[in-house]
Amino acid sequence: MTDRGANLLTRAAKKHTSGGWTAGRITAVVVGGILSLVALTLVGLGGTALTMGLQDDGYINLGTDQYAHHTDTYAMSTESWRADKDFGGLYEDLRITFTPKDSSAPVFVGVAEKNGAHKYLDGVEHVTIHDSKPGGDVTSKHNGGKPSTNPDQADVWMVESAGKGAQTVDWTVKSGEVQAVAMKADGTPGLSGHVDVSAKIAGLAWMGVALLVVGLLLLAVSVIWLIRKPIRLARGTA
Repeated sequence: MTDRGANLLTRAAKKHTSGGWTAGRITAVVVGGILSLVALTLVGLGGTALTMGLQDDGYINLGTDQYAHHTDTYAMSTESWRADKDFGGLYEDLRITFTPKDSSAPVFVGVAEKNGAHKYLDGVEHVTIHDSKPGGDVTSKHNGGKPSTNPDQADVWMVESAGKGAQTVDWTVKSGEVQAVAMKADGTPGLSGHVDVSAKIAGLAWMGVALLVVGLLLLAVSVIWLIRKPIRLARGTA
């Protein structure tokens, strides 16, 4: 065999071994698939965040309206909490709606700083709701009498709403411990109803746009990777 023939056989062997789905090319396909999956996940999250940020003024229902609340006392109060710390401090605004079981009942809803709520409820028979379950609230009762003044006449509330039927307050989140209080607007005992809490997350729409852009860019990179790396190189010549 001549040197020229040997060279031709060597080149043919190299072409044969370079063709087909080698381990490296299979790995490239797997990597491209993983990139595509991550990209589609980001696109899905981004689309969801953008939709939630644009509908209903950006408020997200926190699912509290599934529980019914009832008290024979003069008021029901939440525990004190720091909304500026909840969800990593991303809450921008809170919307609280109390819908009474009796739509003709005069209802009051208010949000106050912890000290302000304690000041008004001091000496008033009321309950503090610690947890809500389908079977009823977990509460602690505070003995006392009727309030000395109707709630809408007190000056402790940061936001408040009073009237017949469902009452809603919108509160811009601030630092510090706060409490939400619901009671009859005329100061009489006994109240039943549902509480609907919604939250607006700061920058949710922009967060959605960012996730969409990153996801689409990553998807484009994964498609290019899949086309140019394993599929194109896998076309070998026997």
